Amino acid sequence: MSDEQPHSPEQQSAPPRDPFARARPSEYYWIQLKPVYKGRLMLHGERLAQVAVTHERVASLELLRLELRVDDESVPAGTNYLELLVDHHHQRVRFGPLHGVRIFPAQRGVGGFLLAQLIDWAQRKFADYSVTPIPLSASEVVGEEARQIRERLLRRAGFHQTYNDEGRTQGKAQANRVGDLIASWNTERVQRLHVGEILQQLRDQEQQNRQQQAQLTTLQARLEDYRRNDLGHRFAIGCLIVFCIFQALMLLWVVLR
Repeated sequence: MSDEQPHSPEQQSAPPRDPFARARPSEYYWIQLKPVYKGRLMLHGERLAQVAVTHERVASLELLRLELRVDDESVPAGTNYLELLVDHHHQRVRFGPLHGVRIFPAQRGVGGFLLAQLIDWAQRKFADYSVTPIPLSASEVVGEEARQIRERLLRRAGFHQTYNDEGRTQGKAQANRVGDLIASWNTERVQRLHVGEILQQLRDQEQQNRQQQAQLTTLQARLEDYRRNDLGHRFAIGCLIVFCIFQALMLLWVVLR
C-alpha cells in the first residue's frame, strides 16, 4: 500500500506559481503629461509622472513591466501598469495584465504611451514572435466614451478587434506577429523626458532665475536712487518756500514802514 495521500480539490485547482512574483523595478524615467484643453477651457494641467521599469528573465520566460507612478494620486492595487510576457520557447508574446487594464489619471494618453514602449522594445528584439490575442472584457469600459478610447488605442497599435456582443464591449484584439504592431502614441498628450533634457531645462531655469534676479536688483537700485532724489527735491522745495515766505514778510514790513 502506498503511503501517498490524494491531493485535495483545492490543491489540484491551485493556480501555477508566478515566476515573477518577486520582480522589482530596476530602472526609472520621467514623462510629462501635457495640459488637456476642451475648447479654451483647461481640463487637466501639466504634471510629471514616473515610469518604473521591471525587466527580468526566468528560464525561457522574460518579463517587461511598466508601472506609472504619480504623486498625490491614490490608485487601487493591481492597476496603473502594462506588461509584456515573452515565451522564448514557443516564440510568443502576451500583453497584460490578464485581469484588465486600468490607468490613473485617465484620458491623459498614458495607456497608449506605455503600450507603444512595450511594442517598441519587443520589435527591436523579436519581431517575428507571434502575439497572443488580448481578451476584451466589458468590465474594462464603464461607458461608451471609455469603449471608444480602448478601441482607438488598440487600433493605433495595429490590433484587429473582433467582438462577441452588439455593444462591442467583449471580444479580443489580435495581431499575427510583433512586427505587425505599431509603436505610436499621442505625443500631444505624453512626452518622455530624458536626463539630458531635464538637466538642460534646469540649467535654463537657473539662468532665467539669475537674469530675473539681476533685473530685480537693478530695479531696486533705481528705486533707491529715485527715493534719494525725491528727498533732495523735497528739501530744496521746502527751502524755496521758506525763502519766499521770508521775502514776502520783508516786503510787507518795508511797505508798512
